[in-house]
Amino acid sequence: MYYTVGGDGSAEISVKHSKFIAFCSAVSSDDEAEAFVKGVKKRYADATHAPYAYLLGEKSDKSRASDDGEPSGTSGIPILEAIKNTGLTNTVVVVVRYFGGIKLGTGGLARAYGDAALAALSTMGKRAFDKCVLFDVSCDYAFISAVQNQVYSFCGILQNADYTGGAVLSVAVPVEKKQAFLSALADATSGKAVVKEKEESYCEVKLC
Repeated sequence: MYYTVGGDGSAEISVKHSKFIAFCSAVSSDDEAEAFVKGVKKRYADATHAPYAYLLGEKSDKSRASDDGEPSGTSGIPILEAIKNTGLTNTVVVVVRYFGGIKLGTGGLARAYGDAALAALSTMGKRAFDKCVLFDVSCDYAFISAVQNQVYSFCGILQNADYTGGAVLSVAVPVEKKQAFLSALADATSGKAVVKEKEESYCEVKLC
């Protein structure tokens, strides 16, 4: 299982008259991360600096950090550490700075950028992703609630529902909960739900 930031968020802090505005987003590739960075820089083209960092991969094994003109190691790395310290991956953070006339020193800069990044990330919470088994569950309308309850009980999600000529629910359940889910589903529907197992894939799951 891995976690990414819950959505697009922002936060602003001030340190000795310098303003730090942090923006975060969930991304799944270098291209998405770089596009987000470019978008923020375009909107805040008058900012003094706009350092950023992002972390990618289910195992958090790919990263990039940029100081964007700030002293080496004072901004990009603290932003990246903020992402790591919140247990996130597939996440990008950009922090734009407006200089307030008072130098903060390398330690002060690092703290300010890290604090701004953490503030933005904390506004959005987390989304959980896990290796899941995907199923199509066919059932009578009377069992729809029972199927949904079992999916949610096992930290799964309902991905799609087709109610044409009976209910067909497309659901995802974490791989390690597969057998327990199927057993509970059979009990809850008196064995009347027809389950078609499909592929395994990483997908969003309920935090439970």
